[in-house]
Amino acid sequence: MVFQPADSATLTAAVAARQSNRKPVILHFADLLVGPLCASARPRRFPLLYLLADGAAMWLAMQGLFGSMFLVFGLSRAAAIALARFAGPETKFRREVSAWQPWIELSLYVFSLATIAIANMTGPIAAQLSTFPSSQVVRGTAAASIDAAVTYLTVQGDVFFRIVTRWLLALLKGLENVLTLAPWPVLFAVVGFAAWKRGGAGLLVLVWMALGYLGLFGYWAEALQTSALVLASLCVCVVIGIPAGILLAKSPTSRAIASPVLDLMQTMPSFVYLLPAVAFFSIGKPPALIATVIFALPPLVRLTCLGIEQVPLHVREAMQAHGATPLQMLLKAELPLALPSIRTGINQTIMMCLSMVVVAALIGGGGLGYNVLFALQNVQYGEGILAGLAIVFCAVLFDRLAGSGRKTDL
Repeated sequence: MVFQPADSATLTAAVAARQSNRKPVILHFADLLVGPLCASARPRRFPLLYLLADGAAMWLAMQGLFGSMFLVFGLSRAAAIALARFAGPETKFRREVSAWQPWIELSLYVFSLATIAIANMTGPIAAQLSTFPSSQVVRGTAAASIDAAVTYLTVQGDVFFRIVTRWLLALLKGLENVLTLAPWPVLFAVVGFAAWKRGGAGLLVLVWMALGYLGLFGYWAEALQTSALVLASLCVCVVIGIPAGILLAKSPTSRAIASPVLDLMQTMPSFVYLLPAVAFFSIGKPPALIATVIFALPPLVRLTCLGIEQVPLHVREAMQAHGATPLQMLLKAELPLALPSIRTGINQTIMMCLSMVVVAALIGGGGLGYNVLFALQNVQYGEGILAGLAIVFCAVLFDRLAGSGRKTDL
C-alpha cells in the first residue's frame, strides 16, 4: 500500500470546510441566548417557539412575576441547547448563507422583542402598535365600487339573468314533479332495489330505515324538495365541472388561472354566495341553486383534473403509437381511467350541496333547510334536531347510493 500525499487543493478545501463549521464566539453566545433562532448552520430551527417563550417571559416581568419569568427563560434556553444538539448537519446552502443569515435573524429577533415591549407600555406609540392602521375611506370606496359593478351587471344582463332563471326553475320543477308523481311505495321499492344491487341486504335495511324516518316524522315532501335541489345542482355541476376539469388537466395556463378562483370558491364563507345570487337572480329557488353550485363545484373540477393527470404516461404513449387522436385518447383511455376520481368528485359535490340546504333556505330554497331555519328562529330545539337528522338521513342515502366505493355488504 503506497501512501499518496494529498495535493494542495484538497488540503485547502479540507481546512476551509473545517473552518466553515466553526462558528464565531458571538454565534455560540447567540445559541445560548436565543436558541436555534440564531444558530448559524442549523437546518432545524424553531423561531416562533422561542419568540413566544421570550415574549411570555417579558410579559411576566412586566407583571412583576420575576420568578416565573426566570423559569420560562431558563426552560426555553435549556430547550434551545438540547434542540441545537439534535439539529441536522450543514447543507451547502446553509454554508453559503451562514456568513450573513445569523445577523439578520438576530436583528429580527431583537426588533420583535423590542416591539413587543413597547406595545405593552403606555403612550401614543404603544397605541399605534397595538392597532393596525385602517382607512374607512378606502373601505368605503371599495364597497361603493363593488355596489356600482353589481348594479351595472344587473341592469345590463337583465335579459340573460331572466333566461337563466327560467331554465333553472324549469329544471327544478321537472325534478320535483318526477319525484312527487311517484307514490311512496314506488320510491321505497325502486330505491330499495338500487340499494340492494349496490350494497346487499345491509344497505337495503339502512336505506329503508332512512326513508321510514323521513316518512314517519312528516318530512317526506320536504325531503323530495331537497332532493330535487340537490339533483338539479348536481346536474349543473356535472355539466360545468367535468369539462372544466378536463380543460385544466390539458392546459397549464388554464390551471394557473383557475386555481386561485377555485381556492376563492372553496374558502369564501357560504353565506357570501347568497349576495351575488340574490343580486342577479332575486329571491327563490333559482338563486339558491346558483349559490349551491358555486359552493359545490370546486371538488368536482379538482378531482376530474387530478384523475386525468394521474393517467399513466405509457397508456398515452401506447395510444399515440397506434395513431389515436386526442379526442379518442380522452374518450377511450383517460376518462375511463379517471372515472374513480370523477366518481369521488361527484360524491363530494353531492355532500357539499346538502351542506348548503340550510343556507339556501335563507333566500327561498325551501325543503328541509326551511324546517331547520324555522326551528332556529323560534327556538324549537326538538324540531330543529329532528329536521337536522332528516338532512343527515338524506345525506346517507345519497352517499351510499352514489358513493365512489365498490359494492360492499354493510
